[in-house]
Order: sequence, then structure tokens, then C-alpha cells
Amino acid sequence: MYFPFNELRPIQEQLISDVENSIKNSKCLIAHAPTGLGKTAATLSPALDAALKEGLTVFFLTPKHTQHAIAIETLQKIKKRHNLKFNVTDLIGKKWMCSHPSVDVLGSKEFHSFCRELVAEERCPFYNAVWGAGSDRLQGKAAFAMMEIQQGEILHAEDLTQRYKDEFCSYELASLLGKESTVVIADYYHIFHPSVRKAFLSRLNKQLKNSIIIVDEAHNLPGRIREILSEKLSQFTVSRAAKEAKALHFDDLATAMNNLNNCLDNLRKEFLESKNESLLKKDRFVEEVVMSTGFNYSNLIDDLENAAEEIRKREKKSSMGSVADFLKAWLGEDNGFARVLKKKYGRNKLSFVEISYNCLNPSVSSAEVFNECRSAVLMSGTLVPGELYRDLLGFKLEKTDIKTYPSPFEAKNRLVLIEPSVTTKFTKRDPEEFDKIAKICLNTISEVPHNVAVFFPSYLFMQSIMSYMEGKISKQIFVDKPDLTKAQRAAILYNFKLNSEKGAVLFGVQGGSMSEGVDLPGKNLECVIVVGVPLATPDLETQSLIDYYDFKFGKGWDYGYIYPAMTKSLQAAGRCVRSMEDRGCVIFVDERFTWKNYLKCIPPEWRPVVTRLTTEKVKKFFTTDAEGLSLQSEAAQGTAKPDVER
Repeated sequence: MYFPFNELRPIQEQLISDVENSIKNSKCLIAHAPTGLGKTAATLSPALDAALKEGLTVFFLTPKHTQHAIAIETLQKIKKRHNLKFNVTDLIGKKWMCSHPSVDVLGSKEFHSFCRELVAEERCPFYNAVWGAGSDRLQGKAAFAMMEIQQGEILHAEDLTQRYKDEFCSYELASLLGKESTVVIADYYHIFHPSVRKAFLSRLNKQLKNSIIIVDEAHNLPGRIREILSEKLSQFTVSRAAKEAKALHFDDLATAMNNLNNCLDNLRKEFLESKNESLLKKDRFVEEVVMSTGFNYSNLIDDLENAAEEIRKREKKSSMGSVADFLKAWLGEDNGFARVLKKKYGRNKLSFVEISYNCLNPSVSSAEVFNECRSAVLMSGTLVPGELYRDLLGFKLEKTDIKTYPSPFEAKNRLVLIEPSVTTKFTKRDPEEFDKIAKICLNTISEVPHNVAVFFPSYLFMQSIMSYMEGKISKQIFVDKPDLTKAQRAAILYNFKLNSEKGAVLFGVQGGSMSEGVDLPGKNLECVIVVGVPLATPDLETQSLIDYYDFKFGKGWDYGYIYPAMTKSLQAAGRCVRSMEDRGCVIFVDERFTWKNYLKCIPPEWRPVVTRLTTEKVKKFFTTDAEGLSLQSEAAQGTAKPDVER
């Protein structure tokens, strides 16, 4: 086997063996593999070995561009250590590899329409530099660039784009390389969006049946697929479409778009007079569109698409195209989807209508992928319970193994506590409870020598608790906010690390960018306080999800409500203790973490302790060697009675 390092870790060796067996037996593996185990090397090495021997392709899929780097680094080490020759291509979204200016402001569908039309009309100089205008032959300079890429080190997609942005379409170069590649690093979108998958595999001349799929950070996958397959339309978009049509003299469509806004107002009066949201049947919306606009539904879509095509010859985006996309999506399947009409409020506090077609069932897309591919490995440090992911993603029982691996870290280096004396339940939020939560945070922060992060269920709740801590924290404070740019968040993290010697506190939210995919080793983060469970707003989409999973699996509350929230809590907690040298503590603050259905989501290797002596235990942890603690509470034994939340 081609492994990038001199030695295997004991637990890593078991994961490698399980991956090898899964590939050999054409099965799928759902692996809860804790941080520090070396998951990337343990999955890529046996997968690459099988791919090279049997002529297969390995697809390594991640939810974020930044997570491609570790796969590239691992493969580069394998090539060098074993003196191997094989191609690797790294692909991110086509939009992010485009050389045209300002395409980053376009939505995904808008960009693909813009790109398709430029190429079809031979107006893209970067594409033409690869293939030549009016030709399907690879141009000489592009062929030379391909030789350079193949002979050099593996390039991250962003590095490839930067190198060739002034000359070629980088996506075309990467796709060409992909045809010859044994390993393709890509985003979830490339494989789990049904129409994108078909085009993507065709472009690379690959087939699922000859592929090994590795899904990194797989706890994100069900939610990401649902997001990919959902569509929304607001009155703002319809209004922009009306203005666009009028400005370019598509008078009939301008009138139709104004009438479509009237259609949404009519539905508001009918369904939202005394409430903020309502389920809406497919045929009812179609009837109202036809009646309000005077257009046949299909003809309206065709006319909007044709107009959008003309507009994109002058502009990069078209609101009429966005309306057409939604109208088409609305005609989709009923089973596994929910249609919701919602009243929302803008910054000016004026209401507007949004209509959505929400995917409830991610297996609509994923089942085909996992049942057709040669083998698949899903891995994450928070894939518990594994049955959740097996069921939601449509794995076949007989083709799927679920494994939980122990942590490679010494137990004495991590202290995990559950503080049950408070709750963040909405019905019990009052000044007294806020003050109690704030005191727990303050006391814990004061006992941690260096950096602390506190993650809340929402920005609003964070502000409420912070108001009770104002002027009481001696450490430097950094606060995440919903409107910060990527650069601003990067600056916060940089300065947070910079203050580690004196100690700093980072306030953020569970499920936010600060609570996932961020590595803060050593003194950069010695303690994480997770305040409350970020349960979804009990709206119709959430209720539809609960009802659907109850009907399909008999586990509506768990699959549709509790487990997704707990995954966010665990990801936030997982920012602490990231390497073998780290030592830190995690505090879960809310009585619900002791309830059976919540508690069983916490990885067993964390060995949480339910206690009301949080401050004392944190102080002892940082002043002496950690105790050998085990969970001793009625909740751990499954005897604590879970409440029912509504």
C-alpha cells in the first residue's frame, strides 16, 4: 500500500484495513473517525492502491475549497515517497476558476448560463485559447501548458487558476487533466447535484461504477444536498425581473412579471392573512400564475428563458432567468419535498412574500451515487449515530458498514463536562437564566490560562448573554457577527491567535464559519464552551422534515430536529484538542445535553461528565494532571426522562 509516512498509528491501521475491505467487497463504509487519527491518509492510501491496480478513479469530495489542501498535500507526499507517476486534478466550482471579471457576484445558475452562451457563440477568449474558435482541437499553447501541469507538483485549483488566468480557461485545463487522473479532488456539488454530476462525469470520461467515492466532513452531506436541491423565489427577484424586462423592451414579460408579483400578493391574502407561512400545493400555484399572468405556464418559462438568453449577451446575469429556473423547479416531485409560502420582513420592516420548494430527502440524489459506485467512504469526527447517515443518504443495508473508531488522544488531555443547572429553552429564557449562564461562562473563562471560545445557538442569544458579561472579562474579546466578510473573519482569527499568551475570548455561533473547519492548536484554544443546542426554528420546513422522517424512518424528532442541531454543537466543541500535543476542555452548558436523545450524539471517546462543579473541575484540570473521569449520571444510563420540545 502507498502510505505517505514511515509509520502507521494503531487506530489508523484499523481504518485502513476497513477501507481496503470495503473496496475489495464493493461495500460502503460510514466511519466516525475522531480528530487526529489521520483520516485523509488512511482513506486515500488504500483507495489509490486499488485505483492504480484496477483502473479505477478516486473522487475525494469536500464541502469547502480550503479542505482540498490536505488531500493535495497527502497525495504529493505519496508520489514523492513511492516515486509514483499518476495524475491528480483539483476542481472547485467553475465560477471560481473563471478568468472573466466580476463573475463572483453571479449565482451558480446565472454563471453557468452566462458561460454556456459565451462558449456557444465563441465569445470567450479563454475557452478559445484552449480549443480554438470554431475548432475542437487542443491549441498548441494549451497543450504545452498541460505538459507543464502534468510534470509539476499537484496544483490546488486556485493556484492553477492564478497561474493561467490571463491565458486560458483554467476549468478546461483541469477537466482535461481530469480525464487522465487517477484521483479527482472536487466539491460535493460536482457529484451530488444530479444534472451537474451527469455533465461532470461525461466531461471527465468517468463512470460511477468504476469509482471510489471518499466524502470528507461527511456530517455536512445531508444538509448540503438538501440545499443543492431546494429553490426559492421572492418578490424582490420578481420585481427585478419586471424592471429588467421593461428596460429591454420585453413589454409582455414586464407585464407578466408585475402580474406574477400580484399573484404572490393574492396568495398572501389567501393563505397568510393571520399567519406567517403556509404549505402550498403545486397545482394551486400553477393555477394562480396562469390566471394572473395570462400565460400558459410552460410558455411563460420558455419566453423568460429566451429573454434571459438575450440579456446575458449584454449582461452577466438575468433576473428573468432566475424566475424561469424557479418555475421549472416547482414542477418537480412531490414526495420528499415541501412547498412553502412565507411572509418575510426586510431591513425596512416591510413584509414581502417568498415561495420555496424545499428538498427533505437527500437520498433523491445520493442513493444513486452510493448504490452505483464501486465503493464509498464517508468520514468525519462527528458521524454519530452512523445509522442516521445511512438512512438519510439512502445506503443499502447489505452494502454498508458503520464503524466507530476510538480517539488517538490520551484521555487525560481532554476534559468534557456537561453543566445541567441551566437551560436555553425558549420558554425559559429570562434575566435570571441569562445571568446564571453568563456566570458559568465568566467563571470558566477566568480559570483557563489562555484562549477560550464560546459558541451560542444564535447571534441574538449571544448578544443577550454578552450583555450580562460586559466589563467583567479581563481577556481580549473578539466577536463574530453575521455580516462580516471572509477577510474580516480571517483577521479576527489571526488576532485571536496573536493574543494567546495573555489569553483571549472568541464569541461566535454554532454552525457558523468560526465553529467549523478552523484549527486552533495548543494555547490558541484551550477551552470551548458550547452554550445551548442550536435547534432549528420550528417553522413549516422543519415540521415538514420531522413529519417526513417520522413517516419514512419512525424517527422524525431525532433525524429532523435533534441530530442536525447536535452535529453543529459537536463541530463547535471539536475546535478544541486538534493534535496529539493539545490539552483542553469542552463545556456543554444546557440541561438538554444530559437527555438521552442528545447525549447519545456525543462521541463515546469524549467520556463526558455531568457536573454542577464546572469551575472547580476546570481549575483542577489546568493546575494538575487531569483525573480519569467517567460519566456517572442517570442520563448516561438512559434513565433520565427526555422532555418533548415544541
